[in-house]
Amino acid sequence: MPPRVLRSFIPHGEPDPDAKLSAGTLVAHGGLTLLPLASVWAATRVGGDTRLGATAAEAAAGTLLASIPGRFLFVHPSYPQGRWLELEVGAFGAAFVVTPPIAALGTWGMGEVAFGDSEHRGHAYLGALGGATVGMLLGIAAHEGLKHLAGTSERLDTLRRYLAFSLIGSGATVGYQWSRTPTQRH
Repeated sequence: MPPRVLRSFIPHGEPDPDAKLSAGTLVAHGGLTLLPLASVWAATRVGGDTRLGATAAEAAAGTLLASIPGRFLFVHPSYPQGRWLELEVGAFGAAFVVTPPIAALGTWGMGEVAFGDSEHRGHAYLGALGGATVGMLLGIAAHEGLKHLAGTSERLDTLRRYLAFSLIGSGATVGYQWSRTPTQRH
């Protein structure tokens, strides 16, 4: 049996916290940060209820609950070879499956409290789940795109994660408002 060739460990290097960022990178980060705010405003238009405060509370609840399992969506392997990589892939896969239902539950729960009962609660939850799933996919894409622009900027890493989590929460809010049918009260 021929001997196994071992690859040497090549560290990624320490990020430079003082690296200068281009103006385009900063504009891209700032512009995409406004996207969740615009989504919350759009949610007040699709549901027929224009209470911005209650809609923002729904998005905040979805964002907060999405951040609990969602932090594993951004785990990168410290040692990118062998069995260590399997742990990171497993954590990402679990977060990918668990994050939308948990975020949808937060948005749906807050929406039922803030807006009152829905006529079809199941439809409202499924709308929130679909919106959270779309928001998660957009959030991951935005995070990785902005990371590609800024490189290993540790300064903007928290902003990129906040953006991804808030896209999940605001997506769940748009889906909830769109599919929700309020109870008719006289």
